[in-house]
Amino acid sequence: MTLTLLIVGKEVSLLLAKKGKIIGKKSWTDENDLSEKFFPQVDTLLKENNYTMKDIEKFLLENNIPEGYTTARIAKTIMDSLRYAGKDSKK
Repeated sequence: MTLTLLIVGKEVSLLLAKKGKIIGKKSWTDENDLSEKFFPQVDTLLKENNYTMKDIEKFLLENNIPEGYTTARIAKTIMDSLRYAGKDSKK
């Protein structure tokens, strides 16, 4: 299972994929509130598809905004943290 955070301009999407096929999606317009909306949206997306964070094997980030922007740094930090936590939970 893969969770992808996709940011294109001000549009933010969370994509849940299984074996390369998208099985769920949540989208919203970023209003400089990624850190506030990310986890509630992930929680809703997973619940709607009957999965938990433990089911996620891969966390991906795709964006077209420069790394210097706060949203890009927050997105990278969130996904890096989830990758790190996911490694620990698999032990």
